Amino acid sequence: MNLYQMIFKRRSIRKFKKEQIPEQLLKDILYFGNCVLKLHADISVKMEICDNLDGHLPVKGLWKVEAPYYLVFYSEEKEGYLTNAGYILEPILLYMTGKGIGSCYLGNTRITGHEMEGVKQVVAVAFGYPKTLLYRDPATAKRLPLKELCVFKEEIGEPMKNILKAARLSPSAMNNQPWRFIVYHDRIYIFACREFLPSAPLVSMRDISIGIMLSHLTIAAEEMWMNIKLEAEETMLKKSFKSGTYVTTAYVKEFNC
Repeated sequence: MNLYQMIFKRRSIRKFKKEQIPEQLLKDILYFGNCVLKLHADISVKMEICDNLDGHLPVKGLWKVEAPYYLVFYSEEKEGYLTNAGYILEPILLYMTGKGIGSCYLGNTRITGHEMEGVKQVVAVAFGYPKTLLYRDPATAKRLPLKELCVFKEEIGEPMKNILKAARLSPSAMNNQPWRFIVYHDRIYIFACREFLPSAPLVSMRDISIGIMLSHLTIAAEEMWMNIKLEAEETMLKKSFKSGTYVTTAYVKEFNC
């Protein structure tokens, strides 16, 4: 099964077996992660896997999850680095799902004692073999319907509908789906919802969630044999919107073979 199929099957796992993952598979996960295209190519990122099979790893945070392994993501602090983090991490977690490994994003959680020079520890992911069911029925996912996420300005085709369905299933902090779309037949204007009580941790989690959703858009577009380009429009960036912030525009068209 490919990454697109995993979008519909993956669920967050919070209970894991204390079972070792083969060393080669751990290496494959990091190798795959280093091959994922970035949203912002100029931002330097690093990843490492921390072994916690003995349960002694110093994991700190309000929403920490006990797991045998953690994938720790580091990044330069440049504009868009949080969105970039979510965009890179989500394909890795989908890849894990296809290999039978469960995972869970950990908001505001840190692995103390694990620092790297020149980069900041951004987010950690708990992972391992799950104690619970690995896959879900997408019909049971607790998500807002597309009619509440989208304003449709034009009639759209099946490929665009499938792209939006994949975006709808994106995981987000506290499952709040902090994105809204204005949809035309060949482009999607993407907005981030304003936080009701804005704080640095909540805004950070929102921006990572936006990156995850953009990753789903890209993966789904490629599956539909559509070319997708994410590009922020200067005129839109200068505008003020009452209930959200403009993020970017996804331009979608069929591949020309």
